[in-house]
Amino acid sequence: CKRVIVIAGDNAASKNLLPWIGGGFLAAGGVTTKADVKEAALPFGKERHGLIIGSASAGLVIESRESYEERGVKPIVDLVGTYMANSAYHGSRLDVNHISQELDKFISYIEEKTGIKREEIALEGMFVSHETYTPARGGSSEAEIRALERTFGPYAKKMVIINTKGYTGHPMGAGIEECIAIKSMEKGII
Repeated sequence: CKRVIVIAGDNAASKNLLPWIGGGFLAAGGVTTKADVKEAALPFGKERHGLIIGSASAGLVIESRESYEERGVKPIVDLVGTYMANSAYHGSRLDVNHISQELDKFISYIEEKTGIKREEIALEGMFVSHETYTPARGGSSEAEIRALERTFGPYAKKMVIINTKGYTGHPMGAGIEECIAIKSMEKGII
């Protein structure tokens, strides 16, 4: 395809879906019961208490250089690489070692393809965390931090890490992190 329009949305926090989705997460111990967002939204915090269910929508146009040049537009960002791997583990008990290996493989691929070194990525880029206030051991936070440490070594501690969940909650079907990353890069504001 020369151009793909990606539209995603969900309304998991609606009065119709919240009892079902919220009830499922509550039964699994994965949703917060805190009323104050300052107590509930603690990514990477030891006192985190489960995810906040949210709703969102996102839209992206992904197109080839030929397509956007033909239309005479300047893209907001360039997508320099994608990577897919499947650990086949439950989202609350991730395979931290496998995820760490796969991030390292992906960044090695980006280094080889673009000539951009991982140190530059760590110091000039940002990591948009998906951490959802999962358990400290085996959850998203452990997998993300360990993967960053393995891949970026001492530069991992200098990396800017952002997270949207305190503002949006956790949308179930809309990949809002990608849109936040793109707009942050475009505007130079996190």
